[in-house]
Amino acid sequence: MPRFPVGWLPLVLLCACLAGCASGPERGPAAETAAPPAGAGPRVYVLLSGGGTPLSNNYSQYLQAKGVSEYFARELPGAKTWTFFGAGNRPDAPAVLADVRRETKTDGRLVQSWLPGVLPDNRPATRAVLLKALREEILPAVRDGGTLFLFVGDHGELAGAEGKKESAITLWQLKRNRRGDGWFTDGREILGVAELRRELAAGLGRGRVVFCMTQCHSGGFHDLGAGAGVALPAGWFAAGAERPPAPAAGPKLPVAGFTATIAALPAAGCVADPDPDRWAGYERFFPEALAGRDLMSGAAKGTGQPTFAAAHAAATLVDRTIDQPRATSEHRLEAWAEAIETHLARTLAVTARTQAAVAAYHRTMDTGRVSASDPALRAKAEQFAGFTAAWGEAVPAARTVLTGGTRAQLEAAREERGGGGSRGPGRRGRAGEARTAWNTALRPAWRAAVERGDAPVPAAALAFERALTKAEADGKDFLLRAADSTAMLNEIYWASGYAEPAKTNPAVAAAVTRWAAERRAAIVAWGKAAADPALRAAAEKVGPGPQFAEGEPEPMSRKTAAERVLFYRRVLAAWEFLLAMDQREALAEIRALQALEELPVKPAAGGPAAGS
Repeated sequence: MPRFPVGWLPLVLLCACLAGCASGPERGPAAETAAPPAGAGPRVYVLLSGGGTPLSNNYSQYLQAKGVSEYFARELPGAKTWTFFGAGNRPDAPAVLADVRRETKTDGRLVQSWLPGVLPDNRPATRAVLLKALREEILPAVRDGGTLFLFVGDHGELAGAEGKKESAITLWQLKRNRRGDGWFTDGREILGVAELRRELAAGLGRGRVVFCMTQCHSGGFHDLGAGAGVALPAGWFAAGAERPPAPAAGPKLPVAGFTATIAALPAAGCVADPDPDRWAGYERFFPEALAGRDLMSGAAKGTGQPTFAAAHAAATLVDRTIDQPRATSEHRLEAWAEAIETHLARTLAVTARTQAAVAAYHRTMDTGRVSASDPALRAKAEQFAGFTAAWGEAVPAARTVLTGGTRAQLEAAREERGGGGSRGPGRRGRAGEARTAWNTALRPAWRAAVERGDAPVPAAALAFERALTKAEADGKDFLLRAADSTAMLNEIYWASGYAEPAKTNPAVAAAVTRWAAERRAAIVAWGKAAADPALRAAAEKVGPGPQFAEGEPEPMSRKTAAERVLFYRRVLAAWEFLLAMDQREALAEIRALQALEELPVKPAAGGPAAGS
């Protein structure tokens, strides 16, 4: 059969190697800054997910997308909705590819399978398809004053040149070659902050966007509305003092929302083997809170939340993973905190009023308590106190530091390294011995047995095994690397026949995937039973490989809890600082962002119909 390699990059490498979107002047007129009243105009809804390739588009992403799609159909009847997932499989057309990877644990081994990610009215999650719809259908539907609710549940990465990296959404990257007889991975299939911002500036008009993004490195998309950084007023500095340069100016767009994490970090929850009791992260918790449904079973799970803000709060409260959830309004306040700490707290060339406000900022950072009477600030402080108490319950050993520690104590807790430790002496040496034993003794003997036809390989998987042994003779490593390594997944995907759903033979597919999971243990058992003592010794050195067993769920780490609490304090301290300095423009911006974040997902009774 022809070989069509999928050049997939593991998620942990995506942030380092792909080019960012091109920069340039804004295309078309900037969006108007004076948006209509909150809640006015029609609402439309977009779901974007299923990026990467069939090796990385995990089953959890499909469950999430399916849950959001069903929410659209059930709760928003008649609304204008758009769905972009994976290769674009839909129920009313033959499947293009099996674009969703699912992994199951069988007898301690990881067994792979693939399925088409079928969703109603689905389109391919590619850059060309998405941007065309955005320009010609989606933004025109809201540019006169409506609201676009955008849900992104994709992979994410950091893209661009070193020093200029930005958050980007990983779109669907597997494409047919020009001859139509093979496939390749197009790493340019991404959508970064700068490009999406240009599209919104050109076409949003008087519309608004409320988003939720659960992908890795999603935090940079908080800069869609106002850009990065803040400008410090000249009046805060002493006469004649040099002011730090203001960030590059651009149109301010009415765009706000929520992300699972910050730009620099990955997010939790994207897995090929989601488990009802163990699948955790903002990826799962936000859509479940919004829809009031379990993403795995579809069963009712409380009352669905009316706003993205309420769903975000509910998800954050139960999220004990590495996630760092936040809102755009909070992100803007943290930008002010960064400016205060970088440009105001390190100089005496400021006014007495500024000095007093900086001192109050430090007190709030040390205590977590605010003294201002602003009702909105008080409400946010109460919400953060509830989160902090929850983290104290989740990490009992750190409860005192989280709930009452100083800034220095929290920063020390954030920097602590938990678990891990040394791998132990001799591990690298043992791996080297196993590799030598495999390549010099066990592999050649095994390949000869396969070619003779007397190796214990299931008949349906024999052609697959012959291809593996040939590739291994040419230098590939399919045995000693992890069973779910990129190279092995690529071989399984095409050899199993899962790739083309219309031609898949279930018996062959099951045989190939099961053999791939059991291969190392079977070869080692064969070697141990050999008459040749050298072959038996080699098999002993190679070993049967790891067994996979479910352990206890990972508890929330002290580091994650401390990082979240420090973020909460920075938000509160910056807000209080702006109040003390009577920075009305910044405070108005925060209020506008919060109003946008709290916009109900469904239109009010008697209001404009969704999508009208």
